[in-house]
Amino acid sequence: MNASKASPCNSCTAIILAGGSAKRMGKDKRFLKVGNEQLLDRQVRILKNFFEDVIISANDPEKLAYLNIPVVKDENQGRGPLEGLTSVLKASRTEYNFVVAVDIPTIDMSLVEKMRSHLDHVSAVIPTCIDGRQEPLFAFYSKNCIPIFRSAMDEGEYAIHRALKRCPVYFFPMKDETPLKNLNREEDYESYLRGQ
Repeated sequence: MNASKASPCNSCTAIILAGGSAKRMGKDKRFLKVGNEQLLDRQVRILKNFFEDVIISANDPEKLAYLNIPVVKDENQGRGPLEGLTSVLKASRTEYNFVVAVDIPTIDMSLVEKMRSHLDHVSAVIPTCIDGRQEPLFAFYSKNCIPIFRSAMDEGEYAIHRALKRCPVYFFPMKDETPLKNLNREEDYESYLRGQ
């Protein structure tokens, strides 16, 4: 374990959601090259510096065995990101968990640590951009969310943002922080590489 002793996040688990179908990108985002690293490998390396445990949510653990970290499959296949999130929260050893989608390439740890400081008395901390957009796939979740999310899915609700309405959430207002970017399409990826 090489998590920094000074990090306030080292009592939390970092979770990488890496099970999406990547239809809009047309290729597996996890293995996109950023510099001399694949995107997923880069996220694992960065997060290991700040978190004691790093785990991945994906349904093809055999492809990711080379990383030598736990890969958690969805308990119920075909329910989308909310199922992946719920299954991996259950597998985590810690109460609080930082969750990031594999297609968010920049992990601003100063933002993550600010968000971590708001976990008291809520089940999730979700950043909100200046334009009002919420980022539930760059967020903190407690294990208290598991039964709430299970209940939502049992009732046919599979959207994370709607399931979150059932939880006590702190919406962290992003002001001076760098806006979060997702690599959803090939042009997003090319634009991100040009900015590196």
